[in-house]
Amino acid sequence: MTIDAVMDIMRNALFLVIKVSLPVLLVSLCVGLIVSIFQTVTSIQEQTLT
Repeated sequence: MTIDAVMDIMRNALFLVIKVSLPVLLVSLCVGLIVSIFQTVTSIQEQTLT
């Protein structure tokens, strides 16, 4: 097995890992942003009520 073949296999493996993990990472990023925005909005409302 030549170095070029190994590099091609590693490149393909890296792209496969990125393709598989990207949807999960994007969903968790969106959920985290929504939760943090919700916490910020509710904490601002609590401060104005007290």
